[in-house]
Amino acid sequence: MLTKIHLLLVFGFFLLLSLGCDLVTPQARSYETEAVTFTIPAGWQTMEEVWDRPATPDKDYYGLGVQELVMIQYPPEQGAGKVFFAVASAPLADGEDLETRFTQAYARAVPEIEEVSRQAYQLGELSGYEITYRRPWGEPWWNFRDIWLEKDGVIYVLSLHATPNSFETYTDTFDEIVASVMIKDQSGP
Repeated sequence: MLTKIHLLLVFGFFLLLSLGCDLVTPQARSYETEAVTFTIPAGWQTMEEVWDRPATPDKDYYGLGVQELVMIQYPPEQGAGKVFFAVASAPLADGEDLETRFTQAYARAVPEIEEVSRQAYQLGELSGYEITYRRPWGEPWWNFRDIWLEKDGVIYVLSLHATPNSFETYTDTFDEIVASVMIKDQSGP
């Protein structure tokens, strides 16, 4: 028959085991910049974490005329990424509107894009445009889904890109990430 001491030891063992699993199991976490916050899914990492080097926020995101703020990938091993999510941004020029900038970005895309599907998009109070397409980038063709939004004169592009075999698998994850996105007020005092 188990004594109270045995029961406490068994309980303590299982408690330590469950805590150890929580430490090993990746957890979703919040990512925040001055402009935007979103939830990084469990098991994903920022490119800075994957490659152990600082971000390159001035990098033009895939030739679209917006600067990459952050990119995350899964799986999080160097050179093994099958799916990526990025946030990029740029100010709108005086007299320019989001629709014109969106249309021009893909009209001049190099390399050329294929299988294009465009539609209006709504994220909370923000409205914009969504586009899905394929394009070569490096060796394989990649599938992209970009959402363009504008707030306070700044464009934000929320982008998923993945290998063709991975793209459909991660569309729900992309929707979850996008649903967690909050674009901060940048209008100042």
